[in-house]
Amino acid sequence: MMRILDRYLFREGLVAFSGALAVLLVLLGTNQCVRILSAAASQDLPRDAVLPMIGYTCLQYLPVIMPAALFFGLLLALGRMYRDCELPVIRACGYGARSQLKPVLALALPVAALACWMTLDLAPGARRAVDELEREAASMGDLRRLEPGRFVSMGGQGVVYSEEADEQGRLYRVFAHRRVDGRMQIIVTDRMALQETADPLVRMVTFYDGVLYDGWPGEAQIRIVRFAEHGIPASLPETVSAATKMDAAPSAELWSQGDPESLLELQRRLSAPLVLLILAVMALPLSRRLPRQSRFASLPWALLVYVIYTNLVTAALSWAQQGITPLWLGVWWVHLLLACAAAAYFGLGDSHLLKQFGRRIRAMQTV
Repeated sequence: MMRILDRYLFREGLVAFSGALAVLLVLLGTNQCVRILSAAASQDLPRDAVLPMIGYTCLQYLPVIMPAALFFGLLLALGRMYRDCELPVIRACGYGARSQLKPVLALALPVAALACWMTLDLAPGARRAVDELEREAASMGDLRRLEPGRFVSMGGQGVVYSEEADEQGRLYRVFAHRRVDGRMQIIVTDRMALQETADPLVRMVTFYDGVLYDGWPGEAQIRIVRFAEHGIPASLPETVSAATKMDAAPSAELWSQGDPESLLELQRRLSAPLVLLILAVMALPLSRRLPRQSRFASLPWALLVYVIYTNLVTAALSWAQQGITPLWLGVWWVHLLLACAAAAYFGLGDSHLLKQFGRRIRAMQTV
């Protein structure tokens, strides 16, 4: 059962974590909105895929920002308590670093479990959903982006303009222009529709009740053909299956494959909850400061630790991938190094020697 002080620290950390996570989510969502809306504006993405893309992308990166949100949230919460002289008084009453660790872990462990589930299951699923939307948009090519009232390029195969469209995607009062072996073809038709074929990379563009003008540019002779139905095959670009992307593969599949690339991807995914736990513990020593100091006084050092830690994780994965370090060592040595540094604080944090050294440092700061 948590004591009053435990519940107080837990509540302060939870509120700060929630606020930091909300801010980072807003920043992430804004960044993704700009990128995805730019793709939609340039007709690289259908408009109906914008909101799902933003949602799936935020879910994909959520396990990445959760460690930073908890780390800096705890720093701000504990920094505020040091600034208001709450923690110095609490520590003087015997509630030391090891006692403070209990509510911090009570908050960090469930969040780490949530991050573990997200990075192992939710994030790869979101990545597969993003790849599926991108693959669907690419497989439809420019045909999916036909909108009434606009001239739409068909990826070098021609230009199409229509006045109206219905819910089934059929276009009405259509003008189409394309070049075939140097000849110019213009089609004016009442209705146009897209049809799938046996080849997944080919769509049949079918025109109904129209006129085809066919001729060479600059020549007076033009062939005019009136038709009831006229079909033109449109080639679509080849796309890469989402399942071939390592970060989209299910975790169980990576484990069953057992090749070095799959195991390194698993290490990368498992790093998110480990980073979260270790940074949450390190927030306790990094948040210590003199009373009345700003709650942001230790933020530069904390930011430096965060940047070094995350960059070391990335570098360790790269070294293991290049064969510089063995696969079994992978990224684990980085987590072990930071975990030992955090454990050293709690092992020596209440020792007489370290307290005396800390008093001398604080005395030098006040001179």
